[in-house]
Amino acid sequence: MFAFFFMKTKIFIISIYIFIGCTKTDKEYVVNGVIHDIKIDEQIIIIDHDSIPGFMMSMIMPFNFKNKEDVEDLSSGDSVRFKLVVKPDDSYVTNFTILGRSILLDDQDDFWDDDEFKSLDIGERLTDIVLLDLKGDSVRISSFDGKFRFISFIFTRCPIPNMCPAVVIKNGVLASHFKKSKNLELIMVSFDYVHDTPAILNEFYGPSINNYENWRTWSSVGNISDLYTLSSELGCEFWGVDEGNIGHNLRSALIDPNRKLLKVWGGDDWLAKDVVKDIENYMAMIN
Repeated sequence: MFAFFFMKTKIFIISIYIFIGCTKTDKEYVVNGVIHDIKIDEQIIIIDHDSIPGFMMSMIMPFNFKNKEDVEDLSSGDSVRFKLVVKPDDSYVTNFTILGRSILLDDQDDFWDDDEFKSLDIGERLTDIVLLDLKGDSVRISSFDGKFRFISFIFTRCPIPNMCPAVVIKNGVLASHFKKSKNLELIMVSFDYVHDTPAILNEFYGPSINNYENWRTWSSVGNISDLYTLSSELGCEFWGVDEGNIGHNLRSALIDPNRKLLKVWGGDDWLAKDVVKDIENYMAMIN
């Protein structure tokens, strides 16, 4: 039984890698951008980078770096040229050259300080919101009250393997493990309300998620206010969608059958096997 499950999960992961365009060979890109922030302890550098032809549109993206020495002479506002190394399951930046200085605009942070949009504390209840399913029909988060919900945020044009594509793969592992469960729904929400229509999401993810009754992808096109409500309550921040210069953090959350927040996972370092254990523990306690 375990071997069969492992085989199915492995096949799923391979199909997702094909979907997102990953290859077995490393790729390297020389990129220009402006540094927004450097998180030394987390080994993350946030860069507003130019478009990378054939790979990635311009956006504000958190990148991993391997060696602290690579960034010790850098600071926010530096215009830089750097190398982006993309592996099948990882990516990082290195070889920085300072080109000059730029003036940073912090307007994207002001929105999330608005009193209308505040993150929830553990145990608080989510607002009922409306988005679109892959058929283009309206769907409410309350439609699944009575079930646990694992909610993640993604967008289709994110090519970095340890960002949105990794979130999709991890959701696939959860979907495989809980395929027979009637008490859990896995919901991936796209915050790209300009590009990610239900048709595009269906083309991109449909062949994989349609094999699972409890795995869903929702579009936020035409429902921006509801998207902002949900994302802010769960601590997902994004910006630059209208300008085509998207920046975002990573956030996934577990919601109980009464729509109360149980746990939040940030960043890209959570493991699907650990989340499986957490979900099973919460199910045992609450059910």
